[in-house]
Amino acid sequence: MELEFAQKILKKFKLNDAVISIREHKLGLIHQTFEIWTQNKPYILQEINTRVFPNYLQGLENIILVKEWLKKTNYSYEFPSPLLNQYLNFEEKVWRLQPFVVNTESLNKVSKIREVNQAVRCLGKFYNCLEDFPIEKLNITIPNFHSGAQKISAFNKALKNLNELRKQNAWSLILETKRNLKILAEWDEICRKLPKRVVHYDAKINNFLFKKNTTKVIALIDLDTLMPGCVLSDIGDMIRTYSNPVGEESKDVSKVTCNKNIVAAIVNGFKGALTHKEIEYLNFGGQAITFMQAVRFLTDYLNDDIYYNTFYENQNLVRAKNQFKLYQSLKEIKD
Repeated sequence: MELEFAQKILKKFKLNDAVISIREHKLGLIHQTFEIWTQNKPYILQEINTRVFPNYLQGLENIILVKEWLKKTNYSYEFPSPLLNQYLNFEEKVWRLQPFVVNTESLNKVSKIREVNQAVRCLGKFYNCLEDFPIEKLNITIPNFHSGAQKISAFNKALKNLNELRKQNAWSLILETKRNLKILAEWDEICRKLPKRVVHYDAKINNFLFKKNTTKVIALIDLDTLMPGCVLSDIGDMIRTYSNPVGEESKDVSKVTCNKNIVAAIVNGFKGALTHKEIEYLNFGGQAITFMQAVRFLTDYLNDDIYYNTFYENQNLVRAKNQFKLYQSLKEIKD
């Protein structure tokens, strides 16, 4: 991005600060993100991926509603949201400008239990502060995002149309998946029983900003998926992404296992923030969300890789095997 282009966008947001430098963040998977430094303060500028988020304006409404509610509570973490509460249509793209939280960093991997504890504390406080939020006011911007029934249907549909080579490559995992599909139906049933809350839906460790060179969380970020839901979506995904020491991209599936200390830290950390019924199902949430992700990777592989980006042959199959192994490891944990 050129300085002149960034300057034009800032002016559209009623900022006359001179742009000094621009740095692109390469790790984001969805939006194109730039760190913009001006003579007065830094900002985060993002081009919204409207293919992934076609209902981005409804998503913005959710962010504003939650932000305004949190302002009236004792939520002690930063919640960086779009300036002027608006997005900008400029040169056939959609942009947003947000405050840059200085002296912070995001982590791509959990390396200390204290990092887990801090992320859990931040999200637990988020749930507490939004306990009385009128959930019916939030838009459902991604229908069926964590619907077990929808994932089962998509998997079965993929089985009817797959090519022979991919069928042979994945056959053993297809059979294992079929034998475990009932957990996704159980997931839907349990989520219907649990309280509806404001859910982040993407509580990976890199969506918490830590004060540099510390284990202290400063901010909760990446708010596009804020929606009504059940906490198992967030906490299950925390268990899935925090507990796998080699990560979901590891080709060495034999090394995939859950770190039981991390799982325990997550489950125990939420005990003061949730209802007894929610706490009862936290370990199940980790199992179900992990299996759901395995099914999503496998379904995409059977559909010739139309959703997730791949960079080598059979990558989605490797990802599916990785997540299925993690699911098996998580099932060994006793409540």
